[in-house]
Amino acid sequence: MRLTRSQSRQRNRDALIDAALVEMAERGYQQARLDDIAERAELTTGAVYSIFGSKRNLLLAVVSRYADELDNQLAELSDPRLSLDEVLTGCADAFHLVATASDARRRFAFELELAGLMLRDPTVMSLTTSSRLVGLLVGRSHPGGSVTDEQAEQLAPALAALLGGLVHRAVLEPGTVDQEYFRRSALALTYLLRT
Repeated sequence: MRLTRSQSRQRNRDALIDAALVEMAERGYQQARLDDIAERAELTTGAVYSIFGSKRNLLLAVVSRYADELDNQLAELSDPRLSLDEVLTGCADAFHLVATASDARRRFAFELELAGLMLRDPTVMSLTTSSRLVGLLVGRSHPGGSVTDEQAEQLAPALAALLGGLVHRAVLEPGTVDQEYFRRSALALTYLLRT
């Protein structure tokens, strides 16, 4: 079956994002060349410019894909009937899946590269996990009541930092942190609501 123009463009876009992830994880953003990314995707450099317009936009597409994948994993946690403990446990499980995925080392290398870029580019910073977690936390029931907007704003970056750190440890030292450790650690953050 022949692909439509739109389908072909999407296939090429996906191939370039996959190739960019590998190249940027292996070489770093600055050293990754568009020629090499295009070659890895079996496309031309012109395709990169046609689809993304620039290397920076290609990077943002890679980051956006990661964010979308995490959003998909966290989607079931948007049920307003879930308690704070259930949401924290669900977040821990989603991050544990990231830590144990077959491409976890490559993703970790890419995230290390991304950290430096976040310091220099507010657009990249706006795609961070903590901003996405706030909405999952607001209004969740816990023994002290419901999570307020202010509490969610304080809890979300702590949760993102904690779980992100556990992912890093799991990637660098496999077998040192299991799913239960992710869960217990996330649940310990409820202490922040008591202060």
